[in-house]
Formats: sequence, structure tokens, C-alpha cells
Amino acid sequence: MRKTLLTACLLIATSMQAQVLHVNNSDGTYQAIDTKSCGDITFNEDKQLINIGLDKENSIISRFFTGKITNIAPASNQGNELTYTLAPSVTFDAADKENFNEITQAIPTDELDEEYGDFIENYSTGRMVTIIFSEDGVIAGNLTTGITATTDKGHIVINSTIGKVGYIVKGTCSNGSLKIYSEKKFRIVLNGLNLTNPGGPAINIQSGKTVYFSIGDETVNTLCDGATYSADGTEEDQKGTLFSEGQIIFDGYIKGTGTLNVRSLGGHAIASDDYVIIRGGTINITEAAKDGIHTKEKFILGRTEAYSPAVTVKATNNGIDCREGFVRIDAGKLDIASGSEAIKVVYEDSIPDSAVTPDAYINGGYVKIFTTDEKSSAIKTTRNYTQNGGIIHAEVKGNGSKIVNCDGEVLIADGKLTGLSSGTLATDTTSAGGIKSEGNCTINGGTIAIECNGAFSKGINCNSNVIINDGDVTLLSTGRIENYDKRGYAITTLGLTVNGGKLVTSSFDDSVSATAVGINGGIYHAITESRTTGLEGITTQTGGWLLYRTGEE
Repeated sequence: MRKTLLTACLLIATSMQAQVLHVNNSDGTYQAIDTKSCGDITFNEDKQLINIGLDKENSIISRFFTGKITNIAPASNQGNELTYTLAPSVTFDAADKENFNEITQAIPTDELDEEYGDFIENYSTGRMVTIIFSEDGVIAGNLTTGITATTDKGHIVINSTIGKVGYIVKGTCSNGSLKIYSEKKFRIVLNGLNLTNPGGPAINIQSGKTVYFSIGDETVNTLCDGATYSADGTEEDQKGTLFSEGQIIFDGYIKGTGTLNVRSLGGHAIASDDYVIIRGGTINITEAAKDGIHTKEKFILGRTEAYSPAVTVKATNNGIDCREGFVRIDAGKLDIASGSEAIKVVYEDSIPDSAVTPDAYINGGYVKIFTTDEKSSAIKTTRNYTQNGGIIHAEVKGNGSKIVNCDGEVLIADGKLTGLSSGTLATDTTSAGGIKSEGNCTINGGTIAIECNGAFSKGINCNSNVIINDGDVTLLSTGRIENYDKRGYAITTLGLTVNGGKLVTSSFDDSVSATAVGINGGIYHAITESRTTGLEGITTQTGGWLLYRTGEE
């Protein structure tokens, strides 16, 4: 009966010499059909699907579930037109650098809150000690009972047993260092400091307590270590140019217009055996022999008031390396150029600790990433990747590298992810690509655009299921493959389900390799150069719009 009605609509429209017809859908969308150029209109055996050739050669096929079609009628101006492109592209939008959302963190007021001590606004300083470096040495002023200072030319060691202490540090010294032992948390204000230690860290905090770093407003500060670290007669850690046994918190308490430049010739640039939080100032890691920021429990980039942080990292190894915790980006700008992983959240202990959550969260801010080495992904996690906002621009060039490389699940609900991957197979045959997940890859919103132009690369490579409920997703796998035994796909997964949103896949080989493909709603464009439908697997359609371009076998 439905076939008869649809055929009657077409006959009536043709007799009226209509040039454009609308296939009107119950969801308020329509497909405009040029009757002068369209080709065959056919149904499947059970009359559930209608296939419309959009050109005389039938190389472009538009497919609908007939149960969702309300009518086919002459053109009208009602509803939203379904449009398509046969040449999708992925480019970085320069405007994204300014048009990103940020999450403002509320300052806890309850002292029992576990994050209460992470905010300098909840810390008061009773005494400020001055430390002034020069090429002639270093001096400390305004000392009090409970604080001692030992100097050796340009090197100073502070021992403190009291709390509510701040240190204002400034001056220039090409052979000096600051080491602090403290039984209580404290604050350091960098107020125009240029400090180089040829034999180790420029600042070495041998305290497990929190240290708040404030970058003096409108000041420029520079720290540098040496290419080799001298033994100091102890077994103390000295892992980088700025190192702390405890928490490092760069606060936004001052206006946030100061700058800290960190260069590492022998170790990490900034390292903590606990965690690192950045909420203010401009921090430039201009060179890192190892990791740019190396931390244990977590790394957070966020903000509280009107001043947003900006962090630039250039590292030989990883840009940000978090060993036993999570990475969370809530605000600010983060620009990473690294040899190895740009953001690495990996827990490698042979005995898992349920308290360790090696996840990556992108909630706000702007993140720009560039990596070059083999198997060096933009974001690598041992567990899950979650994006609820923010904007990521990522370019990975190494063979076997990924944009997001996740051992757990991927969940994208909002924000924007744009990625370019140009690598091919690594030496161990690992393929390059966009998103790699062992668990489900679920997209509930946002904009994802990924292009992989290396042979054998994959836009999404998921060992479980890919579920698209909403959002705008473009996946291009353009690497040409001749005489292959491995293939490149826009998506390879156990099962692909499209419930809503828009999905565009384009590849030289099959767009999708899956055991089952289900289209229940939304828009799906499957474009391929070498295959007919580009969908490898059982395909069911109970709604939505499937458009595909046929090709030669």
C-alpha cells in the first residue's frame, strides 16, 4: 500500500511538471529531489526502505525508512532540508582559539572538603621572607624563629618548622638554586627571578606539603637546570628544573599577568611526586629534556576568577605525564609540542589500585597538540576519555599514532575535537588513526572532525561498539591502499549504531567495517571510492537518512 501511495505521489507530481519534490519525514526534515536529474526509485523486498537515485547514473543513493515518510509532494518551504557534500574536509578553525568555553571552579568554604587546601584563597600568610639572588650570591631577609637559611655562594637552603610563611624570590643568578625543607605548607611569590643551576634543579622543594606558586603581576621569571645533575650526598629526588615532593599549585590569586619560563636541559621541566594544579599566569616550558610536566596523582588546568591560565609546553618526551591519577582541563589555553605522548595518563602498576583513575577529562579551554614520534598519541589514557566541552586541535605525525588512544571507554557529550593524523603503520604494525578505544565509543553531542591520510589508518578503531546519539561527526580515512592485506576504514568496530545527529564517513576502502550497522535516526553519509555502499556488515535501517555514493568493486 505504501509503495502504491508513494508511486502515485510521484506520478501526480510528474504530471504537474514539478521539477523539485520533497520527501517529507515525520521528524520535520525533507530531501529535495530534482526530478529532471534523478534516477531510479526502488523499494526493498518488504517495502520498508525506499532508494532514490539522485542522479541519472544512480551513483548517489538516498535511502529512507518508509515508515518515517509522511508524503512526497511538490517543493515547499517547510521543514529542514537534508543537504550533503561528496567532498567533506577537515581543517582547523583559527577562531576556535578564542571561542572556547571555560568552567569556573567554585572555591570551597568547608574545611572538610578534600579540595579546600588546593586553593590559596583558603590560605593566609603571616610572614613574608625575602630571597634575593645576584651573581655575587644570595641573601635572605625577614627571617624569624622557626626559619633558618644556609647559603653557599648562589645556593640557598631554607629549613622551616612553622606555617603561614611566604617567600618573595627575585634577582638573577647563573649558578644558584633554592631548596626548601618545610614541615608546613607555604607560598612562593616569583617576583622577577632569573635562576639557573648548572648542577641540578633551580627550585627543589623537599617537602611533602603544598607549595603555592604566585607569579608576580607583570613580572617575567626564568628557571633553568643543568644538562647533568650533580650528586648532593643524599638520596633526595631532583627530577626537574622545578621539583617538589608535594603538591604544586600555581594560583590565580594575583591578577595572572605574570610569566614563568622554564627550561630543562637534564630532567623534567616541572615535576611533582604528588600533583600539579595551574589556575593562573602564563607558563612557558620552552625546552624539556624529558617530560614537560611530570606528576603522580593528577594534573588540573582550571581557573577561579577573571584570569585564565595559558600554558605552552615543548618537550622531548611527554608533554604532560600523569602516572597514578587523572588529567582534567577545565579552562585556559594549553599548547603542547612533544616527541612522545602529548597528554599521557597511564597507570602501569602490575597490581591495580581501585583508587587510581587514569582518566582524561576535557570540560573547557583550548588545547593545541602536535606530536611527531612513532606511536605518540595526542591523548593516551589507561582508562577512559571524557569530553564535556572545550576545544581540541590535534595533529599527530608519527606512524601508529592516534588523536585519542584509550584503553577504556570514550564518551563525548559536548565541545569540539578536530584532529589530523598523517602516520601509517608503526614497526609493530600498529595502525595510525583518530580515536582508538577498547570499550564503547559513545557520542552524545559536540563536533568531531578527524582526517587520517596515512595508509591503513582508521578514523575510529573501537574494539566494542560505536554509538552516535547526537552531534556532528566527520571521519575521513583518505590514505590510498594498493595490494593490501590490512585496510583503512573510517570506522572499524563490532557494532555501529546511529540514533541521531550527523555522521559523515569517507574512505578509499570501506567506510565502515562492523558486524552490524543500525541506523535508527539522524543522518549518515557513507562515501567511498572503491566499494559500492562502503558499509561492510549487516545494515538495518528503522529511521533516519542514509546517503551513499557507489563505486567500482
